[in-house]
Amino acid sequence: NDRTAALLLRSLMELGLKVPGDLKIAGFDDVRYATLLSVPLTTMHQPCRDIGQAAVETMLQRLAQPQRPGRQVLLDASLVVRESTRQR
Repeated sequence: NDRTAALLLRSLMELGLKVPGDLKIAGFDDVRYATLLSVPLTTMHQPCRDIGQAAVETMLQRLAQPQRPGRQVLLDASLVVRESTRQR
């Protein structure tokens, strides 16, 4: 996730490594502070509102039809490219 990627970024910088020069880093979540890190973080943006809506709809369907078979709900995520993976 983005938090782990941010901690890794800080540790790499303390070791004298450059991001994206020596390593490239990407996270997952697209948290608000991802753009505020010393090197803005490339990340996967999750459609949080859509996830919540799908969860509520699925729960209501299950309550209305308890015997309904399980199913997958797939939603689109998008890659947000920032400095942590760009070519220099």
